[in-house]
Amino acid sequence: MVFGNRIIFKSLFNNALDLTNIDHTSFRVIQLIFKYFINNRIMNFTIGTLSIAIFFLLLMSDVCGQGGGPNAEEYFRQADIYRKNFKPDSAILYYEKASIEFQLLGKVDEFVNSYNQIGIILTRQDQYERAKNYLEKALNIGLSSLDSNLLSIATTYISLGVIFRAEGNFIQSLDYHYKALTIRLQRLGEYNAEVATSYGNIGNVYISNKDFDQAIFAHTKAMDIRNKLFGPESAEIIESYAGLGNAFREKKEYKRAIEYFEKALDNKILQRGPGHKDLVKYQQYLSEVYYLSNNKEKGDYYKSLAEEILKK
Repeated sequence: MVFGNRIIFKSLFNNALDLTNIDHTSFRVIQLIFKYFINNRIMNFTIGTLSIAIFFLLLMSDVCGQGGGPNAEEYFRQADIYRKNFKPDSAILYYEKASIEFQLLGKVDEFVNSYNQIGIILTRQDQYERAKNYLEKALNIGLSSLDSNLLSIATTYISLGVIFRAEGNFIQSLDYHYKALTIRLQRLGEYNAEVATSYGNIGNVYISNKDFDQAIFAHTKAMDIRNKLFGPESAEIIESYAGLGNAFREKKEYKRAIEYFEKALDNKILQRGPGHKDLVKYQQYLSEVYYLSNNKEKGDYYKSLAEEILKK
């Protein structure tokens, strides 16, 4: 499937006579247009047009060979490297390059994944409108061309859910997160880490929407799955403990909140060791809840622990 072939065709042949402008992408376009003509038995093109396509096809086959120029997967790998090395602008550029190649090749799932990654990066930069633009395009193309239950579509739903929660549109956010959960349950089964993540996402949105009973239900589901998969002292279950602590704190059930925050802190100490900066968040949670429950001594204790680490 070649997307927007008229635009591509016009752009390509406007520069067709300038050999210095021919790159790997142009070569792929010629290959795909030619294949598109043959596969679809399209005969209403001029001999001149066909001759130019054949000429460049043969020329670039000799110059590039089978391995000439970067391909979509290489662009995507390079984008991943830039993202992991905290170079978001370069990552976006290469995900864009990958998306163009995937689109030309008709690899819609990979195209959607490329746009998902761009949307995620932009969301982390608080560029919500730009992120939504990419994610909505990914969703529209994905739903029109793919099985609507693919995991890449679930990722798009989650990313949109994150944005709408940040914008305060909790109902829309929940709608997207539940769609993602449905796909993950169908594809992965109940006891899967990604399913637990979806329940956790839903729980966090319910907290933002002040629906604390639903938040507790969702975070409990996430906790039960993580407990079965990883165990009660695992790194993975910490977010469930923290989510439940937050929900019970908002319900003013401080004893339950302290129980879960202490579990989160104990697990974090097991994972990171005493005195690590990652402990601060949970110590501050405990300090706040102890103050709310009128236990100043314990509140001061956890506050001082956090302050000691922050001074290092």
